[in-house]
Order: sequence, then structure tokens, then C-alpha cells
Amino acid sequence: MIVGYEANNVLRNTHELGDFGRALIEKLAVGHVADYRAMLFATRIKKAYCGYFSSYSNISTFVPFGTAKLMPQLWMRYRLNPWLKTEKIKIFHGLNEELPYHIDRGIKTIITCYGVDEHHRTSLLDSLFWKKRMEYSFAAADVIVAVSREVKQQLIDAGVNGDKVVVIGGSNPYELTDRMVEQYRELYQTLAGER
Repeated sequence: MIVGYEANNVLRNTHELGDFGRALIEKLAVGHVADYRAMLFATRIKKAYCGYFSSYSNISTFVPFGTAKLMPQLWMRYRLNPWLKTEKIKIFHGLNEELPYHIDRGIKTIITCYGVDEHHRTSLLDSLFWKKRMEYSFAAADVIVAVSREVKQQLIDAGVNGDKVVVIGGSNPYELTDRMVEQYRELYQTLAGER
């Protein structure tokens, strides 16, 4: 099972959101070496995380190169499809509550949502356009993982189809338990048609 990740927080965020994504990917990589591969896509990698996953044979990182480095956000939002197809990715997980635009419909998509009004902006440009991107992601995702029942209700109140919202979370939305890791794995397997 190959899972692609929108991994900007994983490879740049030193706080809870980054910790959550890194822990999920690491625990899946260690616990399921034979049948799990993670492909992390980010606009850039913070120096502290340049070699973070280098000891894992089933985790790869991708950043824009060549002329794509001039406008990495465009690469992330509009130019990932050829990469996803080449790497035969069946599932794409937006850990930052976002998905690339026009992602191939043959790829199942997931976003993890920490709260409708809670967005971790990375730049002024990001702040200006985040609402539009979130609305797109809520509509386009096959499954939305809410980190609590309260977040699920926020999503439903915001007009999101409740049938595609599942709750995977505990008392602390950023604390990842082993049970939650297995719930994510089961969700991946279901979407990939392996269950």
C-alpha cells in the first residue's frame, strides 16, 4: 500500500501538527514495513527535518526542483498528478487539511481536520487563500477524518456531508495513540480495496 501525503507540516512544523504527522508516518512505517510505503510531498523541507526519515527504507520525500522551485505552491497545488501516477499512489492524505487541486479521481483522498476555524497558516499568501482551499478539500475528499466528535459536528454545521466524516481521535486532538494509528491503517486498507 502506497500512501502519498501533503507533508508541509510534517517536514516544516516544529509544533503539534508536525509532531502528529511525523508520529503517524513513523509508526506505520515501523509497524508495517512489508506492506506500507509513504511518499511525502512538501514545498520545502526545514533544515531540522532534512534527514529526518532517512533511516526508513519505506519513506521517501519529494520537493519541487528546477523551475518548479520558483513557485513551489503552484507545484504542490496543481502539478502533483504526474508524480502520483508515476509512483502508483492509491491514497493521498492531506495531513494539513488540504488536497492538491484536480487530483486524479482514481486516487482516493483523505484529509485530517483539526477544526473548521483552526488553520495553521504558513504565509500571508496562505492566509488569503486558505478558506477557498479548505472548501475545495472538504468537497473533494473521499473521507474527512475529524479529530473529535466536536470537530465532526463543526464540519456538519459548516455544510459538509456527514456521511464522509469519520472520527479518529482522543481527548487531545494532537496526541496520537497506537489505536488511532491502527484506525488510520484500517481506513487506508478500506480505501485501497484491501479489506
